[in-house]
Amino acid sequence: MKVRRYLRGSGRVLAFVFIASVIWLLFDMAALRLSINDEEVGRGPLQRLPQRPDPGGSRRSRHQARNVSARPLRVLHKRPPHPLASLSDSFRSVRRCSQSLVHDDLPTTTVIFCFVDEVWSTLLRSVHSVLNRSPPHLLKEIILVDDASTKDHLKEQLDEYMSQFPKVRIIRLKERQGLIRARLAGAAVAKGEVLTFLDSHIECNVGWLEPLLERVYLDRKKVPCPVIEVISDKDMRGIFKWPLVFGWSPVPEDVIKKNNMKVTDPIRCPVMAGGLFSIDKKYFFELGAYDPGLDVWGGENMEISFKIWMCGGEIEIIPCSRVGHIFRGQNPYKFPKDRQKTVERNLARVAEVWLDEYKDLFYGHGPGLHFLKVKSLIWALK
Repeated sequence: MKVRRYLRGSGRVLAFVFIASVIWLLFDMAALRLSINDEEVGRGPLQRLPQRPDPGGSRRSRHQARNVSARPLRVLHKRPPHPLASLSDSFRSVRRCSQSLVHDDLPTTTVIFCFVDEVWSTLLRSVHSVLNRSPPHLLKEIILVDDASTKDHLKEQLDEYMSQFPKVRIIRLKERQGLIRARLAGAAVAKGEVLTFLDSHIECNVGWLEPLLERVYLDRKKVPCPVIEVISDKDMRGIFKWPLVFGWSPVPEDVIKKNNMKVTDPIRCPVMAGGLFSIDKKYFFELGAYDPGLDVWGGENMEISFKIWMCGGEIEIIPCSRVGHIFRGQNPYKFPKDRQKTVERNLARVAEVWLDEYKDLFYGHGPGLHFLKVKSLIWALK
């Protein structure tokens, strides 16, 4: 009797597991079908709209506009993609930009990825998202700057894989230079009219590129940044607190009301996060590019932000451009002494060059900052 009862109980459990598995399989198949449909729509040509009259006769009135994105997109999860996940998986966004228009003759861009010992699937996912979700006539090239990686899969295996994509080329640095100098190496050989810097662990959303290039098209001194998907939509504006610590802050309600801002309007912000942005190539070098005296990583976002605002430019967050980002728990770079001292030394250099009398506010907010040794600043006086 005990055996029969046991078998009857086990049978119920097995039946329950079987039914649950079938239901889960049906849901999984439905999700896969939606993903395939999303990708097919995302790859389709953008809808062209009639020319919008401009009574002022400005540059915008002479060109046709197009629809950026008329469909919802999926949100990228905060966790890294599974190594076996499709390289073309799409993700949904919480915003709709169906009424956002861009011009047909936007400038071309070079997308620059700098990487060191990046995970294979993550790097490929980043590159494929740019290739799949960027209009071919706007994507001049993708430059991968290898900052002396040590992983075997990032050598011949990567060369062989990327050889199938004519627009992708790899630059290999003989010695570890750090993110700042690696980006300079990529910018020096770029052929596009606009430089778009991206981290090597991202995924671009459908319609991510056109809104960025549109802002540069309208004003070459505008430096647009995409929305970073893991950042809250309410905390959209990049700010800094002393001693030059970057953070996010919501746009004040009075500013929204005063300017009658819509959720798709560009948001001006004091500083950028630094990892993802587009900038006119000529303007980038007019600003002096990045300061080559900054070591490895850290502070370069403050430096480029201050340059932009103090030399007639503007920094904007573009809600209709969305890029997913994986925030890693560990930095792959090795620092000369330690990470904190390197970043503090970089920030002190930025303060000395750009803050004038306000540099005292920087030094007054950190113990020991006065004792930092900053490299020669003669270059900044030329």
